[in-house]
Amino acid sequence: MKLSSRFGAALLALQSIVPCAALAQSQLTYTTSWIGNSFGFGDGNWMQQDIQSINVAPNGTVYTNSPWDESGSEIASYQNGNKLAVAGNTHGWGAAGGDAVATNSTYLYAAMSIGNESNALVGADYPPQNQTWFGLTRRLLSNIATGAPFASGIGNSANATKDSFLRVEAVTAGVDAGIRGLAATDSEVYVADTYGNRIVVLDAQTMRQLRSWSVTAPGRIVIDTDTTLWVISGFDSASGASVVHYSNTGTLLAGTLPLPAGTIPTALAIAPSGQILVADNGPSQQILVFDKLTGGQTQLDTALGTRNGLFHTVEGTPGNWRFNGITGIGFDQSGNLYVGQNNEGPRPLGSATVGEGAVLESYGFASQQLNWRLYGLTFVDSGDFDPANPTSVYSGSKRFTLDYSQPTGKEWSYAGFTLNRFAYPDDPSFYLTRNVRGEPMMRRINGQPYLYTLDPYSHYLSVYRFDTAHGEVAIPSGLLAENPIPGTWPAGQPTSGEWMWRDSNGDGVVDANEITSNPSTGSTVGDGFWWVDSASNVWLATPVSGIREMPLQGLDSFGNPIYQYTGAKTFAMPSQFTRLGRVVYVAQTDTMYVTGFTSANPWNSTLWKEAGPLLARYDNWSSGNPSLVYTVALPWNTQSDPQVTTVGVAVAGNYIFVAELFTQKIDVYDARSGQAVGYMTPGASVGNTSGWVDVELGINAVERDNGEYDVLVEDDARAKILLYRWTPAS
Repeated sequence: MKLSSRFGAALLALQSIVPCAALAQSQLTYTTSWIGNSFGFGDGNWMQQDIQSINVAPNGTVYTNSPWDESGSEIASYQNGNKLAVAGNTHGWGAAGGDAVATNSTYLYAAMSIGNESNALVGADYPPQNQTWFGLTRRLLSNIATGAPFASGIGNSANATKDSFLRVEAVTAGVDAGIRGLAATDSEVYVADTYGNRIVVLDAQTMRQLRSWSVTAPGRIVIDTDTTLWVISGFDSASGASVVHYSNTGTLLAGTLPLPAGTIPTALAIAPSGQILVADNGPSQQILVFDKLTGGQTQLDTALGTRNGLFHTVEGTPGNWRFNGITGIGFDQSGNLYVGQNNEGPRPLGSATVGEGAVLESYGFASQQLNWRLYGLTFVDSGDFDPANPTSVYSGSKRFTLDYSQPTGKEWSYAGFTLNRFAYPDDPSFYLTRNVRGEPMMRRINGQPYLYTLDPYSHYLSVYRFDTAHGEVAIPSGLLAENPIPGTWPAGQPTSGEWMWRDSNGDGVVDANEITSNPSTGSTVGDGFWWVDSASNVWLATPVSGIREMPLQGLDSFGNPIYQYTGAKTFAMPSQFTRLGRVVYVAQTDTMYVTGFTSANPWNSTLWKEAGPLLARYDNWSSGNPSLVYTVALPWNTQSDPQVTTVGVAVAGNYIFVAELFTQKIDVYDARSGQAVGYMTPGASVGNTSGWVDVELGINAVERDNGEYDVLVEDDARAKILLYRWTPAS
């Protein structure tokens, strides 16, 4: 029987709102690439996400250390632009890396700590309750994954580094007593016990203490050609650190380096010429070179690197000799200079920062030519495409350019660092969770670029503008907060409830008189999810109080987007949901995509970052009478191992891309029908693996003019962003 066209249309409409089951999908045909790391992990290598210290061996092997790398590469070695080894056993089960590293001809000595996971770990390998040990691990230089035990060594009894840890300080849990400087000869090891205000000298073989002397908050140590020591004193001092000179027995010598005003010394080295090099993490971002004079005096000879580093002239533009946050310097026996950076500088006392992206590079000291450079630039950070140019990708604090004609993993180039701590020290990213600006949404207003970013938990939406005078730098413009920021910053925020800031005087500083509270909502916004549509209207999916739109009210005289609580519109939570997870609003078609939880699959506190098990599309959303087009049952199994849950949603062109949290899958659906199309997982170029998508906005997508869909996904494990390239079958 032939149906009438009218009846057939009605039947199709009914079918469209029948839930689309999460059918078994087939794997799509696509290419896996990546952005932000010199290695993709296809060969098992990755560049670590942070460098707090380096040591250079005579043969040019560079050893690094940092308290944390997500995949355990806190201590690693590199040579000629290649990664050689990971030390291991400095990650998890109470262990962490540290802030200093040194070598001699036999051993590697590296700062590390051992805790007890909030008193969950007990036994001789772990400190007593409510305590942390700080000290150093000794490893064989021939195999840094193998410990070099000694009579007084402790820890790690179940692995290859058994009894190779020396406890220097035992402190109350939460206190930072990290070792901030190490230097070694074949006979002695010099330890900067920053917390204890002393230099400790150890026998390099027995690890027994030989002597010690008092130094105020010592940091980096370098051994001069005459066996004397240069030491940074006053590490993390608000009044400024100095570089002092000692004999190897602790006698204070003449020759304190005459540092220029504003210098923040962070690393030391002795050049083949005998000159003393000091890395400056102040505004100059240079390496200062000092000559030795008679009578133990010194004078500044020159400075290596571009004045103001990466922020010189076109601010935020990377390049040769444009440094940013130097944490380590050193030379090999051929006179090559090595520079370790993290776009931030050494970790402040008490901070858990993991830097703003690691850079390790080598230059010919005489030729001034770049030898090689490695990048590990992103962590807890996703990417988004510039709406005006899909070859330009922004992360929270970086910009990359893409050349799609290049081979896999070579498409990207590092084009800009958008965070300027000198010009804008009040940038909200310095005060939010992890002190990392991440999870970007790139938008255009009147043709001009604007960057919106989320913290990992989507509690705060930061707004940034750009202008030609500041190059690549994103200028703090506004902040929308679901609740107060813990701590004393900013002055003027309410003690409870929702609030926002707009930089009404254009100076990038959060002034108390620029803050507006929203007492009418109190805490009802809960832990919601922010979304900014293509017209730069701001949406907030509250957990249970509906979906709110804050329309863009225009720009002020400084170009800051204007939002007002009084102009907000609130839409009731759709009846299909009991709690909301994500919203994606497509302004061009007035289409709203919503994910969340249902009575059949309810939310609980262990699922705090998940997007939810159900996705729904609504047309005519802003009409006040939206129509449900379909619902999709997303992959969901909280009883499996690993759990199958969803964490991120992106919509581009005709497709929806859903990131699973633990299982490394990107599920693809037809946005027109809700039908499953297929899935993508990491390919061989990235070792068939990625980390968790561990943030609430960890996926973005774009449809290019050639019909290819490019999908960016946070790789929480190895300091990069995955790039999936997929062209649907015609």
